[in-house]
Amino acid sequence: MSKSTITSKIPKIIATSQQSRFHSETLDTTTEVDLKGVNISIGDRELISDSKLRFKAGIRYALVGRNGTGKSTLLEALAEKLIPGLGKALRIVLVSQVTDTIRIVGHGEEISVLEHVIHGDVEREKAIHEFNLLTKAVDSSSVSETQRIVSEITLARLVAELADARKVASRTSGARGKKARDEEIKAEARVKKAEEDLAQNVQEDTDVVRRAADMLTEVTTNLELLDVSTTEPRAASILVGLGFSTEMINGPVKALSGGWRSRCALATSLLVQSDVLLLDEPSNFLDLEATLWLEQYLINQERTLVITSHDQVFLNSVVEETILLRDKTLRYFEGTPRAYELDEKKKRKTAIKSQNALDKRKEHIERSIQQGRAAAKQSGDDNKLRMAKSRQKKLDERWGTEVSAKGTRFKLNRDLAGYHLSNRAEIEIDEGEPPVRIVLPSPDKLRTIGDLIHFDNVSFSYRRQGAKLEGVTFTVGQGGRCAFVGANGQGKSTLAKLIMGELSPSKGVIVRHPSLKIGYFTQHSVEELSNESLKTTTALKYFLDHFDKLGDPVQDPEARACLGTLGLSGKVASDTPLAALSGGQKVRLAIALIIFRPPTLLLLDEITTHVDAPTIRALAKALKKFTGAIVLMTHDRWFSRAVVEGCSISSAQAFGDDEGDETDISDEESDEEIEGGQTAKTYMVSGGKVKLLENGMSQYVALVERKLERRKRAAAAEAAKKKG
Repeated sequence: MSKSTITSKIPKIIATSQQSRFHSETLDTTTEVDLKGVNISIGDRELISDSKLRFKAGIRYALVGRNGTGKSTLLEALAEKLIPGLGKALRIVLVSQVTDTIRIVGHGEEISVLEHVIHGDVEREKAIHEFNLLTKAVDSSSVSETQRIVSEITLARLVAELADARKVASRTSGARGKKARDEEIKAEARVKKAEEDLAQNVQEDTDVVRRAADMLTEVTTNLELLDVSTTEPRAASILVGLGFSTEMINGPVKALSGGWRSRCALATSLLVQSDVLLLDEPSNFLDLEATLWLEQYLINQERTLVITSHDQVFLNSVVEETILLRDKTLRYFEGTPRAYELDEKKKRKTAIKSQNALDKRKEHIERSIQQGRAAAKQSGDDNKLRMAKSRQKKLDERWGTEVSAKGTRFKLNRDLAGYHLSNRAEIEIDEGEPPVRIVLPSPDKLRTIGDLIHFDNVSFSYRRQGAKLEGVTFTVGQGGRCAFVGANGQGKSTLAKLIMGELSPSKGVIVRHPSLKIGYFTQHSVEELSNESLKTTTALKYFLDHFDKLGDPVQDPEARACLGTLGLSGKVASDTPLAALSGGQKVRLAIALIIFRPPTLLLLDEITTHVDAPTIRALAKALKKFTGAIVLMTHDRWFSRAVVEGCSISSAQAFGDDEGDETDISDEESDEEIEGGQTAKTYMVSGGKVKLLENGMSQYVALVERKLERRKRAAAAEAAKKKG
């Protein structure tokens, strides 16, 4: 067993794995990952225990599990190669959720977005740098200059080798650890000698020009493998796919906002060649157009992908296999997360049915035993008594399933190894993880009739930017459902601010019900709760302070009860600081603040961004039962169909050929309906206009897909034109 730690973060990530003594001989011969006995902990908290870690080359995996189970930590441990046994030559790239900081050191403050993405390919940058130096060395008429350049490059390579040797030595122990430290000492000696040679400009190599030429040939081959000649057009294509305009691509990277910086980091990672690409919530901050483009891009990738995402439609569209992190164990399934869920439901249903049948049969046998004993006692018939004893022995020693896990006839010597109290296996019913429970209190019914809000030919424009929205007309009735969809920057957030009254229309009229009360969840709610000044504040204290500031003080028991209905109970609410809460838990706190006094209208702007799939599902179920009105701004196809359009939890995932197929819907989901329900409409916000979509989210998806197809054909035609 060997161990490694990372000291750049607090608390530390500690990773161990079980390796055979021959393992190191095969590290650089495969792009697959196949490790046993993997343990990962962060600080004193164990996240993964004695589990198998396996990635087959070229397979696209979904990594699923509840928030806080350790998915992001596992991806970070992989990217940093903290897990012993990962191949030294295995190229792993991680796109983390935390990508709002862009380093532009070394390329100037005015570096463009395109240049930043290209420079983000460190291996390419290093190869180009060496190519330029070696070209200069080969062309130089000075042997001393050639020697100096060759020595500089040699030293840089040896320093990199030393860094790798130190990393290996820091995470190994025992006999392999001793060997690794010996290699570290040798690497230090080589670096020291190279430094001395460079300082003294020692010319030990009598044929330095030939050596420089050989190194140049090697670097040239590496550049060809990296496909450097196409780097710029590939980078531009990726940026366009992710929604960057030509002006943004050529503009300075420092001008990008946090969401666009996340896209920029994603573009860099997609461009860099790697064996394994780890994507931690890549669809965060992406609109539907960019999400659909990313789906197709990832499907066409030949490298191994490991993806976490709260967008279940995106995840099911991209991946081939599923890795479930539950109870500190990694479980594998050859299929999508949706297929896994349906398979588990089917297995559980079959197991319950088999158990019920077995229980009925057992009751019948127990009655026959009692009747046989009574008859034997009354008549003195020894045969009946022996028959009763035989049946009792079967119940005591040979009762259980008569079918193996493969569906064949159960055989003791083959299907039940080890020591057991019975000669047959019991039927196992996997209850799975307890479902997330979210309860949203509904508002009292208004005493007066009338729509909650009505926009009549409303326009709005910013002074410098010109028209943002024009001629907007829509109505939200009491208990109604309304969704606004569209690309980022088209005006959905502006529309939300107009609904709230934070902005006033330039033209037109907005009519609000006199008893209208709005609960507003903004895209920045989680950011506000992540403020540095609040890092030691608990959820309970923040909740109490929030209502104190509003002049509406709340008692401690009331606050705890409200937070508890959203899954923030006990020590999580009263003792855990906000800095230690996950994004999903902060979303729950933000929701608690707006529903404690139930509003007549919930205005939810991208509420699913930081939440895991089970919580999103629970939130959707709670919103379906909410009797007040709901206005939703979202890119989440599933969430919009479930909450606004009234689709069942299962069927909301289906699009295209799968749409309308509800054979997988469980009984408790098939009859779900939205509660408010007078109206349920979906609008597309585009080009300053708001258009009603008669077929809802499905129509919007179809429109975006056609747009992407047109863009794809145009790009292909342009490429053919340049080639011709």
